[in-house]
Amino acid sequence: MAATFSILDYCIFIGLLAASALIGVYYVLKEKWQARKATADDILMGGREMGIFPVAMSLIASYMSAITVLGIPTEIYLFGTGYWMVALAGILTYPVTCHIFLPFFHDMGLSSAYQYLELRFCRTARYLASVIFTIEMLLYMAVVLYAPSLALNQVTGLPLWVSIVTVGSVVTFYTSMGGLRAVLWTDTFQTFIVIGGLIALIVIGCQKVGGLAHVWQVAELGERINFLNFDPSPFTRLTVWGAVFGSFIGQLTIYGANQTMLQRYMSIKNVRNSQIALYISLPATFLLISLVCLTGLVIYATYRSCDPLLNGQIISNDQLLPFLAMDTLGQIKGVPGLFVACIFAAALSSISSCLNATSITLLEDIIKPCLETCKKSMSPPTEAWLAKLLGVIGGGIVIGLAFLSSILGNTVLQIMITALGMAGGPLLGLFLLGMFCPGCNSKGAITATIISTAATFWIAIGSFVTHAPQPVLPLSTSGCAVHNETLTYSQLNLSMAIPHADEHGVVEEDWTGIKLIYRLSFLWYPTVSVGVSIVTGVIVSWFTCWNGHHVDARYIYPICGTLCCCLPKCLVNRCYGSYQRVLGFSLGDNEIGHSDEEEEVTSHRNTTSSRENARLIPSDIRSMGNTDSGEESPF
Repeated sequence: MAATFSILDYCIFIGLLAASALIGVYYVLKEKWQARKATADDILMGGREMGIFPVAMSLIASYMSAITVLGIPTEIYLFGTGYWMVALAGILTYPVTCHIFLPFFHDMGLSSAYQYLELRFCRTARYLASVIFTIEMLLYMAVVLYAPSLALNQVTGLPLWVSIVTVGSVVTFYTSMGGLRAVLWTDTFQTFIVIGGLIALIVIGCQKVGGLAHVWQVAELGERINFLNFDPSPFTRLTVWGAVFGSFIGQLTIYGANQTMLQRYMSIKNVRNSQIALYISLPATFLLISLVCLTGLVIYATYRSCDPLLNGQIISNDQLLPFLAMDTLGQIKGVPGLFVACIFAAALSSISSCLNATSITLLEDIIKPCLETCKKSMSPPTEAWLAKLLGVIGGGIVIGLAFLSSILGNTVLQIMITALGMAGGPLLGLFLLGMFCPGCNSKGAITATIISTAATFWIAIGSFVTHAPQPVLPLSTSGCAVHNETLTYSQLNLSMAIPHADEHGVVEEDWTGIKLIYRLSFLWYPTVSVGVSIVTGVIVSWFTCWNGHHVDARYIYPICGTLCCCLPKCLVNRCYGSYQRVLGFSLGDNEIGHSDEEEEVTSHRNTTSSRENARLIPSDIRSMGNTDSGEESPF
């Protein structure tokens, strides 16, 4: 398709990149003007003095990747509105995050969430979690950068390498130079660009096809309005149960056990403001999901009788949204530029958030512990310089990986949810074992993480290799100038991918026995991973005599005081005593009596933790006379 970019469109697009870069320049100059040099804490945590509004906007931007903007409309176009129900999972995710995970980690004053794993288990657990997270984020950022670059290359004629290198360089610059402050304020700016661009596309698109009511009517006739599928089978691709409860665990892997999000919570000075920021982002996230889903319906109403992929106008379904913008709105000067700005704003916000989180993980969880082992340390200026260098190196790796992302399939949204579930599920399971199972030891935790990761990767890769069927609603080319038939995308895909298909493109295959697991819905991957992790961790810890050492009370969530808060104190004491006897654990120097658990925890949470004390590694804490898990690495 020929490019239709005008000078105004290019100005809008370049203006977005320039504005994002200038935010990073502002914070670089601000650092030079200040008498105090920026430390690593300033760069990576915003000095822990960020406001509620920019953090709330950044939480939205972290969820709002280019894959969300490009992938969800494609999901709605192909499979119907079932994915819209994922928004309801936030009603469960946000309260659990706000009142369990956020206070627990915030009060420790940690720079990295994975520092907790060393304090609770051992250094090997911290290394393992950090490596899994780093690989997950690098792959995720590469696809986030590649997906919009590929789509825009197809519809605007902009060379792929130009898109990747330009956008990758800009985001690397302002993230590494400006630090978290630049990331949060840039995310705020880009969030409004994305929402504004989506609203413009929906309004103009609806006007083109006859209004919003007509869009909904066409979607109903095309069987795209299918919110309520109560099929209890986890092997059905998308049901209410998978969209709400499966996505709840999936979202919890991001909001409760992901450094990208936890870093934002801890950039605010107190817990209450962090909770307010997260709750503010909830309705905005609902709005975002609704906008992208509605955009998918507009795309279907526009191309219901002439599917662009079947008609050979695009080479990937993930190009539907940019194709809509250029095909129906390209004649309106400025709209294509606004669309390009919208897509790349989503990419910039996601990459900047993840790149900053990856930098802090590498610095705090891998480099500094290794230096401590060698009995060496870094000065604050050196830490700040290294934090910036890690951002630059990470950005370069992401740009390189983006060029290798062409091996991915066409369903980018499903690929990314699968990837995040494969890595995020084991990490969430590891945190849950540490927080809620005092008897779990380091052997059980590490074994559980390895087995759950391997199991989820096996299911996901097996599903890809065996080409597990995906029922797609019918797509038509009856209104096209060349074709006059009705096909399904799954039939077209199977006929191209498998040489032994019949004349209808459908392969009769037995999906019983062990192969049935490969049909597991991608929305249930995190749940399976977390379940395998918890069961394995408990069993291995049981066989290895549980946790034979003292456990610091700060590293265990006060489950009895929280869940039994409405019960009489005598019953709470009895439950707490039974909890200790069954799991076979005892508390360390911070040991608290049965009747004082809730008061002690509350008192501890009201005490401001200094960053220096919170970041002490177990060996340093023991030398000060404070006992932690006391376990050495089992490997």
